[in-house]
Amino acid sequence: MRSTIENATVLTMNAGGEVLDPGWIEITDGVLTAVSSRPLDVANSDRRIDGTDKVVLPGIVNAHTHLFQTLIRGVYEHLPFTEWLRCIYNCGRALTAEDCELSARLGALEALRSGVTTVVDHHFLNRGLELPTATIAGMQAMGVRTLLARTIMDLGGLAPPETLETPEQGLRSTEALLHAYQDHLGDGMLTLMTGPNTPGVSASAELAVATKRFADEHGLRVSAHIAESASVLTMVEERYQRSGVVRWLDELGALGPNVIAAHSVHISSDEIAIMARRGVSVCHNPVSNLFLGDGFAPVAEMLAADVTVALGTDGAASNNSQDMFEVIKMAGLVQRARKQDPHAITPMQALRMATIGGARALGIDHLVGSIELSKRADLTMVDLYRGPHTIAFHNVASQLVHCARPSNVDVVMVDGRVLLEAGRMVDLDEAELLATAQAAGRRLVERLN
Repeated sequence: MRSTIENATVLTMNAGGEVLDPGWIEITDGVLTAVSSRPLDVANSDRRIDGTDKVVLPGIVNAHTHLFQTLIRGVYEHLPFTEWLRCIYNCGRALTAEDCELSARLGALEALRSGVTTVVDHHFLNRGLELPTATIAGMQAMGVRTLLARTIMDLGGLAPPETLETPEQGLRSTEALLHAYQDHLGDGMLTLMTGPNTPGVSASAELAVATKRFADEHGLRVSAHIAESASVLTMVEERYQRSGVVRWLDELGALGPNVIAAHSVHISSDEIAIMARRGVSVCHNPVSNLFLGDGFAPVAEMLAADVTVALGTDGAASNNSQDMFEVIKMAGLVQRARKQDPHAITPMQALRMATIGGARALGIDHLVGSIELSKRADLTMVDLYRGPHTIAFHNVASQLVHCARPSNVDVVMVDGRVLLEAGRMVDLDEAELLATAQAAGRRLVERLN
């Protein structure tokens, strides 16, 4: 199968930040086989996509979310962080496999509509394999590049007993999950991870060390909520007599280049230096941090220290949206306000965090994240002439970051397969999915109440 994209503005996100205007792209059997500033021979193309007056960028990476929360969107938003977290954990008592499959499909649909091609579900309500496998099924049904971190909780207090596992139990289930999908992990469309859910709150020091060791032995990434709120620092200090979550984890030997630290809001300058030294990546979730009143992550300082920073929506219960355009915009604006510097993060830096930064944090930058020869064809085409909110058009990066919305997304391609075309999902009855998910959400909230 040979497809060509013709006459588009192409943001490659390669090392040189090259922009082709105009540019042509050739995709053969899911692989980028030509990226050119000159017209390509399209005579033998099976599919031709007209990119005139459109922008093509690498598929956006949502590096941290919790898809089950799409069914409880807006339910607990009035609560302070610790009480909100208690309610979220309590969902583990009521969630069914059907809930997880449907919510994953719904969240992946919303992601695709905002130009996202890769989704990381940080899964912490497990009960063995039932719920994570249902989540994977829902994501795969929508065609997104699927990453699932089966994380573990072993500390009670906020989390109910039904959601807790010993480190041994949790890692046995993680190993069983790896075994169940062993024939599906080679092509990059499915990646499994593990991790201690929230060290110091729902995950002990023992668990943080055990998951890191397990990940090292199995060649996995580790996903963990790190220093999301001031209350997390207080819990670590009370439990372990240590100040600073990153500093404490470093003393434990639980950090390394395979660790993705979600949030990392309440960290000090010396902890940023530790992250840089250990090669830890960060997933910044600015809309969620604003929504919950968690604070402002020092992202400008992280980038200055050469820490890899990805972007994520977090779950729909702490954002009410899976809209990555909103996240990209907020990622830049929050740092401008925090630093009182309009140049704290440039639009191109924000876009890089959402594309190649996300791919690098997840260890899949050899496959996706930039538009370069031999990478997989995960692409998003944006029509900036579709509505008045993006006109007049002058600066590509600024327009994408500050003006574009999901309604501007024209084409989404994952692994060479077109999933959204002319702003419409291909081969999906959206109305049926929305109605089914709405009914499931009502039933879930009734069970929780």
